[in-house]
Amino acid sequence: MVAGVTDTTAAPASSPATASGRASISRDQFLKILTSELTSQDPLDPLKNSDFIQQLVGLQSLEQSASLTDSLSSFEKFMQMSSGSAMIGKSVKGLTAGGQEVSGVVSSVVLENGNVSLVVGSQKLPVNSVTEILGQ
Repeated sequence: MVAGVTDTTAAPASSPATASGRASISRDQFLKILTSELTSQDPLDPLKNSDFIQQLVGLQSLEQSASLTDSLSSFEKFMQMSSGSAMIGKSVKGLTAGGQEVSGVVSSVVLENGNVSLVVGSQKLPVNSVTEILGQ
């Protein structure tokens, strides 16, 4: 762990607000629909193999897409933490989440509820809200 960098998240690595939340239909919804179709189909006229395989391919594609999106999101957080740790000891300017202008020296970096912030004095400044980094 890098000195001055803190991870205060208690959320699991994969949460419902990640990739599946952005998809037009979530994995759980797709599975419910597929299960419903399979349980209510007529045993004398079962689902064609090609239709069933097509649905399974759709599910696999959805899973892979959601996994990729989650991985990219994790990588983005890692990059923000890395960028933030490089700013420790530097003077920065930016806006807090509440829109208040903050300037000062970065003392640490925190990860809270999936958001990376710089600690400047007693204020927390989101990494993506930094408008200026001053060299020392």
